[in-house]
Amino acid sequence: MSSSTGPALRVLREDAGLTAREVAGRAGVSESYLSRVENGKAYPAPSWVANVAAAIAEAIAESARRSLPDQHHVPERAA
Repeated sequence: MSSSTGPALRVLREDAGLTAREVAGRAGVSESYLSRVENGKAYPAPSWVANVAAAIAEAIAESARRSLPDQHHVPERAA
């Protein structure tokens, strides 16, 4: 992996408003290893990066779904 992979993951995570603990828990990875990767001190396998990126993406999707109006509510028509 590139030396910019870890810092890029950190930017994605922080932009999503997630903590390292949240992402590590969602991805099923060690928080300490995630920190080492984000700080450019460890270079994970591509599958590890994909797993963490998917966890961040899912958190973003969940947040977006929560912010959408209720899809089952049908507004009443004005008379």
